[in-house]
Amino acid sequence: MSNTTDKMLDRYVYLHIEPTDDMPNGITIHVKLDDEGVVVDAWDEPADAVDGAIASTYKLYSEMGVEVKGIEDD
Repeated sequence: MSNTTDKMLDRYVYLHIEPTDDMPNGITIHVKLDDEGVVVDAWDEPADAVDGAIASTYKLYSEMGVEVKGIEDD
C-alpha cells in the first residue's frame, strides 16, 4: 500500500454497537475526516443497507478552530 493510501485509510473510524433488546439490529457509527471537516454517520445494521444512514452530522474544521495544512509528498 502506498504512503498516500495509508494516510487516506487513517481518515476513517468505525464503531459497531452490538444488538440489544432496544436495538435488535445493532448500530454502526462511521466517522470520516474529509478535506473540510468531520462527518459522522450512523447506520441501523446492516451498515450496507439500501436505506442509507439513519442519522448524519458534520462540522467544519474552521468551526472547530482547526487549521488544515496540505500533506507534503516525500
